[in-house]
Amino acid sequence: MNIKETTMRKALGTLSLVSILTLTGACASTTNQSPRQAASACNGSLSKEQMVHLDLVQNLIEEDQFYSALAHLEGDAHNSPRALWLRAEAQRKTGLLGNAYDSYRDLSLTCMTAAGHSGMAKILATRGDLAIAHQHMLKARRLAPTSADIRNDYGFILLAMKDFKAAQREFMTALQLHPGHPVAIRNMVMSLILDGDSRTAMRMASNNNIDENEFNTLLEKANRFAEPALAQKPAIKKDVNL
Repeated sequence: MNIKETTMRKALGTLSLVSILTLTGACASTTNQSPRQAASACNGSLSKEQMVHLDLVQNLIEEDQFYSALAHLEGDAHNSPRALWLRAEAQRKTGLLGNAYDSYRDLSLTCMTAAGHSGMAKILATRGDLAIAHQHMLKARRLAPTSADIRNDYGFILLAMKDFKAAQREFMTALQLHPGHPVAIRNMVMSLILDGDSRTAMRMASNNNIDENEFNTLLEKANRFAEPALAQKPAIKKDVNL
């Protein structure tokens, strides 16, 4: 890939941060795992039929079929941690933020404590409550320090708080815990752009097969850090790298 440096310079000229970006009892054995691993470890007394059903719901969510996932969960009376997590994820993705927050809060009282606090942090950040979101995400990070997803999410909140260096440390930690983590790579590129390190941002993009079109998209997302009242723009929430 050959990204023209002049394009970067021109785009960087528009990056002026004038406001804060607003994002759209644990079992010790699960705290350092990814949410998916923790969910599997928290199956508890689920029957084989229930596990197959939740596997189906999880596949629907991974395929962005969030409304379908919620429909399948409506008939699931077993309020297991995994079902709670899947419901919360689908609710958040469909904009049911109040319901999602309640589901994540209930999840934080199960053996998926870290995932619950991480989810609450995402909702709070979407609402613009970055300080409280930071507290919840920091708690999730302390509970699951080797979860690449949580390190990435914590880094994004630090990025929203303009602490670019600290955010970059979290993204790098996520990338070392999960080499090639696609979201952490793109968040790292954005953080470098916002930190004014255009050469490193371009080199990292090139080394990770991010083409010029996608790189320009990341530039546009970085520009949104400069927009006021971002939490009021529903179209922006879908672009959040969380």
